[in-house]
Amino acid sequence: MLGLITRRRHNAEMSAVRSYNDALRERCETAEENERAERVARRTITRQHAELDAANRRLDGRNRELTRRLEDTTEGVYVTQLETRLQKLAHGTSRWMLAVWSRDRRINILQQQLGATRTNLVGAQARVAELHEQLRKAEAAADPRPPEGGARYPGRRDELRAARDHAAALDRRLSDVTEANANCKCGAA
Repeated sequence: MLGLITRRRHNAEMSAVRSYNDALRERCETAEENERAERVARRTITRQHAELDAANRRLDGRNRELTRRLEDTTEGVYVTQLETRLQKLAHGTSRWMLAVWSRDRRINILQQQLGATRTNLVGAQARVAELHEQLRKAEAAADPRPPEGGARYPGRRDELRAARDHAAALDRRLSDVTEANANCKCGAA
Protein backbone atom coordinates (compact mmCIF):
# COMPACT_ATOMS: atom_id res chain seq x y z
CA MET A 1 0.00 0.00 0.00
CA LEU A 2 0.95 3.33 -0.68
CA GLY A 3 1.21 4.81 2.78
CA LEU A 4 -2.40 4.52 3.67
CA ILE A 5 -3.26 3.46 7.16
CA THR A 6 -6.47 2.83 8.95
CA ARG A 7 -8.08 5.24 11.30
CA ARG A 8 -7.83 2.88 14.20
CA ARG A 9 -4.16 2.37 13.61
CA HIS A 10 -3.69 6.09 13.18
CA ASN A 11 -5.53 6.80 16.44
CA ALA A 12 -3.53 4.11 18.22
CA GLU A 13 -0.23 5.46 16.93
CA MET A 14 -1.30 9.04 17.75
CA SER A 15 -2.32 7.98 21.21
CA ALA A 16 1.07 6.25 21.67
CA VAL A 17 2.89 9.34 20.34
CA ARG A 18 0.84 11.62 22.64
CA SER A 19 1.49 9.46 25.70
CA TYR A 20 5.17 9.28 24.72
CA ASN A 21 5.15 13.08 24.18
CA ASP A 22 3.43 13.60 27.55
CA ALA A 23 5.98 11.39 29.23
CA LEU A 24 8.82 13.29 27.55
CA ARG A 25 7.26 16.63 28.51
CA GLU A 26 6.87 15.48 32.08
CA ARG A 27 10.49 14.30 32.15
CA CYS A 28 11.57 17.60 30.64
CA GLU A 29 9.63 19.64 33.20
CA THR A 30 11.02 17.52 36.01
CA ALA A 31 14.53 17.98 34.61
CA GLU A 32 13.99 21.75 34.36
CA GLU A 33 12.72 21.89 37.95
CA ASN A 34 15.67 19.80 39.10
CA GLU A 35 18.05 22.04 37.15
CA ARG A 36 16.52 25.17 38.72
CA ALA A 37 16.80 23.62 42.19
CA GLU A 38 20.37 22.55 41.50
CA ARG A 39 21.22 26.01 40.17
CA VAL A 40 19.81 27.60 43.35
CA ALA A 41 21.65 25.04 45.45
CA ARG A 42 24.88 25.69 43.52
CA ARG A 43 24.52 29.42 44.00
CA THR A 44 23.82 28.93 47.71
CA ILE A 45 26.74 26.53 48.10
CA THR A 46 29.06 28.82 46.11
CA ARG A 47 28.01 31.82 48.21
CA GLN A 48 28.42 29.84 51.45
CA HIS A 49 31.74 28.51 50.27
CA ALA A 50 32.96 32.03 49.47
CA GLU A 51 31.77 33.29 52.87
CA LEU A 52 33.38 30.37 54.69
CA ASP A 53 36.58 30.78 52.70
CA ALA A 54 36.74 34.49 53.58
CA ALA A 55 36.00 33.71 57.25
CA ASN A 56 38.61 30.96 57.20
CA ARG A 57 41.20 33.35 55.77
CA ARG A 58 40.34 35.95 58.44
CA LEU A 59 40.53 33.36 61.20
CA ASP A 60 43.75 31.93 59.83
CA GLY A 61 45.38 35.37 59.90
CA ARG A 62 44.02 36.01 63.37
CA ASN A 63 45.17 32.59 64.57
CA ARG A 64 48.66 33.24 63.25
CA GLU A 65 48.81 36.63 64.95
CA LEU A 66 47.48 35.24 68.23
CA THR A 67 49.89 32.31 68.05
CA ARG A 68 52.78 34.69 67.48
CA ARG A 69 51.69 36.88 70.40
CA LEU A 70 51.21 33.85 72.62
CA GLU A 71 54.63 32.49 71.75
CA ASP A 72 56.22 35.89 72.34
CA THR A 73 54.36 36.31 75.61
CA THR A 74 54.82 32.75 76.79
CA GLU A 75 58.50 32.58 75.91
CA GLY A 76 59.19 36.04 77.29
CA VAL A 77 57.36 35.41 80.55
CA TYR A 78 58.86 31.94 80.86
CA VAL A 79 62.38 33.22 80.21
CA THR A 80 61.86 36.05 82.70
CA GLN A 81 60.57 33.60 85.32
CA LEU A 82 63.54 31.31 84.71
CA GLU A 83 65.99 34.20 84.95
CA THR A 84 64.39 35.36 88.22
CA ARG A 85 64.52 31.83 89.65
CA LEU A 86 68.13 31.46 88.51
CA GLN A 87 69.12 34.74 90.20
CA LYS A 88 67.39 33.69 93.42
CA LEU A 89 69.12 30.30 93.31
CA ALA A 90 72.51 31.91 92.66
CA HIS A 91 71.99 34.35 95.53
CA GLY A 92 70.84 31.57 97.88
CA THR A 93 73.71 29.33 96.83
CA SER A 94 76.28 32.06 97.42
CA ARG A 95 74.83 32.76 100.88
CA TRP A 96 74.80 29.06 101.67
CA MET A 97 78.38 28.58 100.49
CA LEU A 98 79.51 31.58 102.55
CA ALA A 99 77.83 30.07 105.62
CA VAL A 100 79.45 26.69 104.93
CA TRP A 101 82.90 28.26 104.49
CA SER A 102 82.45 30.31 107.67
CA ARG A 103 81.35 27.22 109.58
CA ASP A 104 84.31 25.20 108.25
CA ARG A 105 86.72 27.98 109.21
CA ARG A 106 85.20 28.20 112.70
CA ILE A 107 85.45 24.41 113.05
CA ASN A 108 89.13 24.53 112.06
CA ILE A 109 89.81 27.30 114.58
CA LEU A 110 87.99 25.42 117.34
CA GLN A 111 89.84 22.21 116.50
CA GLN A 112 93.16 24.06 116.70
CA GLN A 113 92.10 25.55 120.04
CA LEU A 114 91.03 22.12 121.24
CA GLY A 115 94.39 20.65 120.21
CA ALA A 116 96.23 23.43 122.03
CA THR A 117 93.99 22.95 125.07
CA ARG A 118 94.67 19.22 125.04
CA THR A 119 98.39 19.86 124.80
CA ASN A 120 98.19 22.35 127.67
CA LEU A 121 96.04 19.94 129.64
CA VAL A 122 98.53 17.12 129.17
CA GLY A 123 101.35 19.45 130.18
CA ALA A 124 99.37 20.69 133.18
CA GLN A 125 98.60 17.13 134.25
CA ALA A 126 102.29 16.24 133.97
CA ARG A 127 103.24 19.33 135.96
CA VAL A 128 100.61 18.53 138.63
CA ALA A 129 101.91 14.97 138.87
CA GLU A 130 105.45 16.30 139.18
CA LEU A 131 104.39 18.75 141.89
CA HIS A 132 102.49 16.01 143.73
CA GLU A 133 105.62 13.89 143.61
CA GLN A 134 107.74 16.78 144.91
CA LEU A 135 105.15 17.42 147.63
CA ARG A 136 105.16 13.80 148.65
CA LYS A 137 108.96 13.77 148.78
CA ALA A 138 109.02 17.05 150.70
CA GLU A 139 106.47 15.81 153.25
CA ALA A 140 108.42 12.62 153.68
CA ALA A 141 111.69 14.51 154.18
CA ALA A 142 110.24 17.24 156.43
CA ASP A 143 111.09 17.21 160.11
CA PRO A 144 107.90 17.67 162.11
CA ARG A 145 109.77 19.13 165.04
CA PRO A 146 110.57 22.81 165.28
CA PRO A 147 114.21 23.67 165.41
CA GLU A 148 115.65 23.95 168.89
CA GLY A 149 116.36 27.25 170.31
CA GLY A 150 113.42 29.36 169.65
CA ALA A 151 111.52 30.78 166.79
CA ARG A 152 110.97 28.92 163.66
CA TYR A 153 112.91 29.98 160.64
CA PRO A 154 111.39 29.74 157.25
CA GLY A 155 112.47 26.53 155.79
CA ARG A 156 111.31 23.38 154.13
CA ARG A 157 107.92 23.43 155.82
CA ASP A 158 107.09 26.80 154.39
CA GLU A 159 108.20 25.63 150.98
CA LEU A 160 106.11 22.52 151.44
CA ARG A 161 103.05 24.56 152.39
CA ALA A 162 103.57 26.85 149.37
CA ALA A 163 103.97 23.81 147.10
CA ARG A 164 100.74 22.33 148.51
CA ASP A 165 98.87 25.58 147.91
CA HIS A 166 100.29 25.76 144.40
CA ALA A 167 99.32 22.12 143.74
CA ALA A 168 95.77 22.78 145.00
CA ALA A 169 95.51 25.82 142.72
CA LEU A 170 96.73 23.74 139.79
CA ASP A 171 94.19 20.99 140.66
CA ARG A 172 91.40 23.57 140.63
CA ARG A 173 92.64 24.96 137.31
CA LEU A 174 92.89 21.43 135.88
CA SER A 175 89.32 20.59 136.93
CA ASP A 176 88.07 23.86 135.37
CA VAL A 177 89.85 23.11 132.08
CA THR A 178 88.61 19.48 132.11
CA GLU A 179 85.04 20.64 132.74
CA ALA A 180 85.27 23.26 129.96
CA ASN A 181 86.66 20.61 127.60
CA ALA A 182 83.82 18.21 128.50
CA ASN A 183 81.22 20.91 127.87
CA CYS A 184 82.70 21.84 124.48
CA LYS A 185 80.07 21.52 121.72
CA CYS A 186 82.38 22.04 118.77
CA GLY A 187 81.78 18.51 117.43
CA ALA A 188 85.28 17.16 118.01
CA ALA A 189 85.86 14.44 120.58
